[in-house]
Amino acid sequence: MSRTPAPPRIVSAFFPELAMDRWRRITAQQRTLPDEAVPVVLSHDGSHGPVVHAVSDAARALSIREGARVVDVQAIHPDLHVERADPEGDRALLKRLALWARRWCPWTVAEADGIVLDVSGAAHLFGGEAQMLRDINARFVMQGLRVRLGLAPTRGAAQMLARYGAQGAICGADDLGAALAPLPVTAL
Repeated sequence: MSRTPAPPRIVSAFFPELAMDRWRRITAQQRTLPDEAVPVVLSHDGSHGPVVHAVSDAARALSIREGARVVDVQAIHPDLHVERADPEGDRALLKRLALWARRWCPWTVAEADGIVLDVSGAAHLFGGEAQMLRDINARFVMQGLRVRLGLAPTRGAAQMLARYGAQGAICGADDLGAALAPLPVTAL
């Protein structure tokens, strides 16, 4: 008797604010964080001086974007709070998170801005796909990380849903086209 293998089910966990979330968690252990209303940016060295690497919600509300030169932003917003970014530390955290995420499945991999989990045949252990995504989300939130999740039959589709779809979007092979059709062209 041969068993049909479980259809592929891939979860993409996208951390849109990983650098800022990590900075907040580390800094809060060492000193008092700036007030939420204070615009904070993390910077790294650029060819013409420091460049914005990550922004807080307050900085984003002032239209401060990644890639801008810090000196230009400070000229417009003199109350800007600037800290050093740690991209290597962010990458190391993603690698650790990918290993930690094996609590949901045996195969995980870190990407540039998130992790991918092959949960094929594992969702029933957590009460189904929706419940598993709720558990994944809750555990990352408990660690102070903002995460967006998507589950689909392919890695690319899961990544698109996590980055551009509704939070916790789930689609199967049969409704893949319908789930991806409303996403913006930039999702491709």
